Amino acid sequence: MKFTAVAITTLLPLLILASPAPVPNAAEPTLPVTLAPRAPDGLLEKRSVAATVVADGVRHRICPRVSSSCPANGQYAKGTKIRLDCYTRDNTTPVDGDAGWARITSNGDWIALAYGHYVSWSASLPYC
Repeated sequence: MKFTAVAITTLLPLLILASPAPVPNAAEPTLPVTLAPRAPDGLLEKRSVAATVVADGVRHRICPRVSSSCPANGQYAKGTKIRLDCYTRDNTTPVDGDAGWARITSNGDWIALAYGHYVSWSASLPYC
């Protein structure tokens, strides 16, 4: 009797571990993996950088270039507080020798960085 109890307590866990995993029945439908719905734009917290316009009449444009294909949508007065998403130097027009332009969080327009002559920012900007 003692041998049987020892054999069961020793061998039973080994038999359970060695048994193959059950194969799902092909006739049973499997539920598809679903993802949470995407939150509407504006509901997710966007990380942006605080900035201040340091020159009067700084224009913001629809793209990061000074040309007829990128008209200015408006301008900011000196001291205006804005938020910036990111910056780029690709396919831009240099302003005051700097090709850097930053995307404005609130409207998606672009503003020339111009080595900080037009706008100053509080932290490092990620590249777009």
